[in-house]
Amino acid sequence: MTKDIRIFLVEDDPVSAGITLRMLKEAGLAGALTAAVTLREGLAGLLRDGEKVVLLDMGLPDSQGLDTVRAVCGRFPRLPVIVMTGTDDEALGLEALKYGAQDYLVKGQFDDRTLKRVIRYAIERKDLLNEKEELILKLQEALHQVKQLTGLLPTCCECRKIRTPEGNWVQMESYISKHSEAVFSHGYCDTCFQKHIAELDAEKARSQKKS
Repeated sequence: MTKDIRIFLVEDDPVSAGITLRMLKEAGLAGALTAAVTLREGLAGLLRDGEKVVLLDMGLPDSQGLDTVRAVCGRFPRLPVIVMTGTDDEALGLEALKYGAQDYLVKGQFDDRTLKRVIRYAIERKDLLNEKEELILKLQEALHQVKQLTGLLPTCCECRKIRTPEGNWVQMESYISKHSEAVFSHGYCDTCFQKHIAELDAEKARSQKKS
């Protein structure tokens, strides 16, 4: 798993970046590492290179504090983001979790094993959150479809077509299939089957009488 993790480090301080890189190497996570030194470079890199785990310094030359977290999490809500704070702003790291970060690390207070564990847990938590959001979206769509089908549907009393909100008349099967998961298969109910047989028998009798 670790060799497949793509990490994006956004850190402007070369000393902190060097320490983090060393820890990533020791943890076996530096093989797919990309780095940026400003928020602008970071956003451009994430947009260009696709999904990664983001290690985000909160004090960048072009963005500070929670604005940095909001910018990344707002633009890439499905990515796991781990913020890195200075030793005197641990409270800020906790606050960042409210804005979408998955975890935080205080610089100088973690080692390679802690870093590896935090990255792994951040990915797992974000995957679960993404799955939950997708499920909620599907449930909302299903509820919307149910509401559409339980409302008043203007129906032609002769041909049984349904009038759509746009004013078009469509086949009932077509409308229901479009707004639900229902799939139609056609056949005869018992009453219609007996009626159909009676009509066939009557037609057969007329043919025999003519002959």
